[in-house]
Amino acid sequence: MPFARNMCLVLLLLSAWDLRAQPPVGAPSLAERVLVVFNSKVKDSRKVADHYAAMRKIPTGNLCAIRLSDYEPYDGTESVPWDEFDARVKKPIRKCLDAVGRKKILYVVFTFGTPFRITSTPNKWGVSVDQFVADIWDETGQPNRSSNPYFAMSQSREGQYQPFVSLEEYRVRSDAKTIYSVWRLDGANAALARNLVDLALAAERSGLKGQACFDRRFGANMNAIHDSRHGSGDWDLYRAAQFAREAGLPVLEDSHDAEFGTSPAPRRCDDAILYAGWYSLDHYNDAFSWSPGAVGIHLDSASAANPRDGTNWSANAIRKGITVTVGAITEPDLFGLPHPDGFVRNLLDGANVGDAFLRNTAWLKWMILQIGDPLYRPFAAARGAQASAAER
Repeated sequence: MPFARNMCLVLLLLSAWDLRAQPPVGAPSLAERVLVVFNSKVKDSRKVADHYAAMRKIPTGNLCAIRLSDYEPYDGTESVPWDEFDARVKKPIRKCLDAVGRKKILYVVFTFGTPFRITSTPNKWGVSVDQFVADIWDETGQPNRSSNPYFAMSQSREGQYQPFVSLEEYRVRSDAKTIYSVWRLDGANAALARNLVDLALAAERSGLKGQACFDRRFGANMNAIHDSRHGSGDWDLYRAAQFAREAGLPVLEDSHDAEFGTSPAPRRCDDAILYAGWYSLDHYNDAFSWSPGAVGIHLDSASAANPRDGTNWSANAIRKGITVTVGAITEPDLFGLPHPDGFVRNLLDGANVGDAFLRNTAWLKWMILQIGDPLYRPFAAARGAQASAAER
């Protein structure tokens, strides 16, 4: 009980701090706060960048060219060696950020044809380009797997969550680090990458229509599941389903170890607008149909091993029509994956995906790729915890 009282006090203090940390009147629009990075050696990379800028009205001065081409033994459109990352990626993007305003930019978006993996690192499988760009000024003070200062720690089993703070609000705090929410418009081809923008805009115009699906593993009796190690994944998924249900969404929740599409789990998850579940490694069960605007993640250690190819979950979900997905290029540890309860809660409260996912990802300089348009707001009219509180 003393812990619970202390936690409540912390949450009240954080809430009070949030009220003081509002962006100034006349702040630039979020579209002006996006830096779009393309590979000048790949025509389709620039085409995707131009399409995104046109559709979201991002200033052309916010387009940033890096120059990478194929070179042995690496493919400059997929990977860059650790000893060349600084010159080929980091320094050019830093230059662009300084030109536009490093404090002004909140979101960095890579386009199709840019590298997503840094190779020849201390981790033999490499690390995420995107997450190293998220802390491109090295302000977290850690060279690898650095703590995300924007992360909102929660306690799923106890139902204790910090109030949502947008990245814009966080960045005006006097102690804020200059970190970015880094995304990519990517997929098996440039058309699929462009389509991620079009799907997001279509959903914002017409609204999301469909169901939320959550695929747990360890049985229906949550009281028997500890909120630690792998059990914490089920608690995150359980709370995510609860938040979606409380927001009035149709929810399909399964507690069998088998995944959707595999008996005795449900055969299908159709018209999905939200999905989170687990676990098969580097595999996509084709048990879904995705409504325009759908957001979904699979908790596995290679869920975004290559967003353009292979058997991994993210690449195939993009092929099948998902709008936003986030995954890992290799083992991130379960705690290092986005926490479904947190990002579902924040999305339902009206957050854009750029804020909701970064707010619920514990580490930077690590393994995660975020794929989609960070400006996309699936629930512009809040339906979650904040809306419920306002109604009371």
